[in-house]
Amino acid sequence: LSPVPVTVSPRCPHDAVPVPRAGRKDKAVDPVEWSVRDVVEYFTEAGFPEQAGAFQEQEIDGKSLLLMQRADVLTGLSIRLGPALKIYEYHVKLLQRSHFQDEE
Repeated sequence: LSPVPVTVSPRCPHDAVPVPRAGRKDKAVDPVEWSVRDVVEYFTEAGFPEQAGAFQEQEIDGKSLLLMQRADVLTGLSIRLGPALKIYEYHVKLLQRSHFQDEE
């Protein structure tokens, strides 16, 4: 396994966020095209393997992920508050910002 490419969040420079690997044929670079499996893999690689199962159970694909609100992550996934906050702040919001900026 090769290391996961990372980018540093400007809000919290100590938290590294995995970036989708462009070289993989089975996973789209644009999160809107991710399957449920891709979303689960992303959060597993990001250090949330236990919580990744919640995305599988709720059938969250890339389109759904980009539409998620804070309350969806904090209560809709039925995961502990600490990991839920980190997932939303440093992953979901970052992916949303990146995706919607690219559209403009």
